[in-house]
Amino acid sequence: MEEVLKEADVISLHPVLDKTAYYLINPERLAMMEEVVLVNASRGPVIDEVALVEHLRANHMFHVGLDVFEDEPYMKPGLAEMKNVVVVPHIASTSKTREGMATLAALNVLVWYDFPALWSTIISTCNSIPVFEEV
Repeated sequence: MEEVLKEADVISLHPVLDKTAYYLINPERLAMMEEVVLVNASRGPVIDEVALVEHLRANHMFHVGLDVFEDEPYMKPGLAEMKNVVVVPHIASTSKTREGMATLAALNVLVWYDFPALWSTIISTCNSIPVFEEV
């Protein structure tokens, strides 16, 4: 991976978020990228955003495009104001994915309306499931 980071002009990140991908792009790996366009449309915690802001400030030829953020919906201070940054509000998906999301939202409303006790159990169960293990 280090060779790609040093040689590539454009890097697009798409890993599954697990403990190996958490802060995959860290200060050491950012230091390998100078005149690069880095795109992250996968998961926010793949990039250490504090280190990213520092790297962007120090390297004006380094550019980043972000569709996801480490602490969505919030961005690290200073990120949105930089001229070498393009941010969009987590819109990368397919029409099939969007249709599925809309269907799931509608079904959730129906379950909430018809079965409030079941809805409460579902929410309690979901809130106890960790998204990923801490590294």
